[in-house]
Amino acid sequence: MIEITEYIEFGQFNSKDEGFYLIDRSADTPSEKTVTENLNYSNGVLDFSNITGERFYNQRTITYKFSIFNVDYDTRKAIENKCKRLLMQPVDTRLYDSHDRGYYWVGKVQSVKADDDAGGRTLSLTVDFSLYPFAIKNNTDVDTFDDWDNFDLINDFMQPFSYSVQNTMDIDLMNIGENSLSPSVVTSGPITIVKNGQSYTFDATKSKDYLFSLESGNNHITVHGTATVRFVIQSEVLL
Repeated sequence: MIEITEYIEFGQFNSKDEGFYLIDRSADTPSEKTVTENLNYSNGVLDFSNITGERFYNQRTITYKFSIFNVDYDTRKAIENKCKRLLMQPVDTRLYDSHDRGYYWVGKVQSVKADDDAGGRTLSLTVDFSLYPFAIKNNTDVDTFDDWDNFDLINDFMQPFSYSVQNTMDIDLMNIGENSLSPSVVTSGPITIVKNGQSYTFDATKSKDYLFSLESGNNHITVHGTATVRFVIQSEVLL
């Protein structure tokens, strides 16, 4: 029997554990949300879609086709019913795809279509996912520099995420994603972070300030205080 190497995990569903082979994967890029104005006596249109400096997208669809072979009828029916229940129940759940190692998607299943081939003793499932347009990368995992299975040699950037701050420290943080993000700041004591002239305060009871954001690319900050500080960064990547 050929080993199953391509699979997905979604909630309690694992296609490999259920014995399914991945036959096809369709993952087109999401469509962009556009805001345009067509003015009289002017050529073309005015496009305000990226007025904030970022592009915004609709939900994306990823479709998988799985097949399981040489299975008797009763077993095929039992597997079909089980998989439909497991796939259709979760909402806003992480989807892990072996094709995108180190990333995950978030969303729900729109539909599950079953195709039973009695002659070939084969059951095929076509699963449509409705997902947040960006894949999410928890960059903090590479802080130990030994998680090479999940390190993306093309898109990742190796950097420390934990710091021992004594009075003042200048830090450069890289956001590898396409969008700006608001990181969690886990600190053992009160600190002040200065970025672009703006100050943000954090302590052991406050790890989030949505006004403190990291733009795509390198971000220079200065940390004031005495504490052990860890930045939890989840970049959004368009795959």
